[in-house]
Amino acid sequence: MATAWLVGIDDTDNAESIGTGRLARMLAEHLESRELLAGTSVTRHQFLVHPDIPYTSHNSSACIAGLSEEASRAVLVEAARGFLQEHYHDGANPGLCVCASESVPEALVVLGKRAQQEVLQLDEFDRTLPATELALWWGGETGQGRIGAASGVALRSTGEDGRFIALRGIRDLGGRLRAGEILARSAVESVEAEDGTALASTEVVDTRDWVRPALQGGRAVLRLRRDGAEWVPAERRKKQR
Repeated sequence: MATAWLVGIDDTDNAESIGTGRLARMLAEHLESRELLAGTSVTRHQFLVHPDIPYTSHNSSACIAGLSEEASRAVLVEAARGFLQEHYHDGANPGLCVCASESVPEALVVLGKRAQQEVLQLDEFDRTLPATELALWWGGETGQGRIGAASGVALRSTGEDGRFIALRGIRDLGGRLRAGEILARSAVESVEAEDGTALASTEVVDTRDWVRPALQGGRAVLRLRRDGAEWVPAERRKKQR
């Protein structure tokens, strides 16, 4: 039986790096190309923005989810670590966390939620972190990225946090589409108004060339709002790498 794995990364990048989101999408493709994971998707997770927290633009991390019939945690760590070591920029402080989705400790989920509300110090994080079911690697001068990497895994495991930045079909959707087309052409599982009401399949959506569903109830849900007479993505697009 296939194991569902979560691979969290936080590049804790600098102004010259390609950004955590893009790096995570590249890593997902790399792991699929090596047949270590299948059916991958990537979510972005937002943490507290605070002057005491080093970040480049938004203080977010990314988490890859995928299935494997054979790959062990050690094999995934080695493959992901090698990729990050090859691609992260000098001056960055990357972190990596790998854990089976069914084995994410509740204590880690608590830490991940705290990272969205408060400044976590590295020494406290290391003391509190339950290391029995997960593997961590970090690089750079401080290894600050391990907080974001582990917290991203924790939040993804809840099925209630994050926005998909890689999911089958979403980056090929653009222009005006019927809700039914969005569902048929991608792995988006529901197209809904902000109050949770599902749109009829014939409703027309102005995607504004940015379809980024949220992870809600363990599903990829595209939330929409009214802009005049049109349905548009509820979350406005921000400049991100």
